[in-house]
Amino acid sequence: MERGKRVYLAGPPYAEEYRRRATELLLEAGLVPVDPMRRDFRGRWQGRERELVEGDLADIDGCSVVLASFTHPDEGTAMEAWYAHSCETPVVGYTGGSPPHPWTMFVCTRVAADLEDAVTEVVAIVPSPA
Repeated sequence: MERGKRVYLAGPPYAEEYRRRATELLLEAGLVPVDPMRRDFRGRWQGRERELVEGDLADIDGCSVVLASFTHPDEGTAMEAWYAHSCETPVVGYTGGSPPHPWTMFVCTRVAADLEDAVTEVVAIVPSPA
């Protein structure tokens, strides 16, 4: 799968509606959502932290953009966004209308209050096929 079309969905573990809607919007735009929750570790992560984190990092490395839901505080989402930023992978933050935290503004290439607008920003960043 080409990296250019893949978009990592960073967000709190219980953000099912965000993941569902983001997946739908990204597919409509011709992009490939990569949802780390397909490896759902909820309630069974203890002793498997390395497996969980290394899987997420590999997924981020395989994507050209990270779409991060910053609608609620979540350590995992913050770490995923920071990792992507440190690797120079663009991060688009979705706030749901909440005022963005200064760290969100620092790590995100672009920030949008509405999910539809955030996906539009992702589409603008994704490299065009050569």
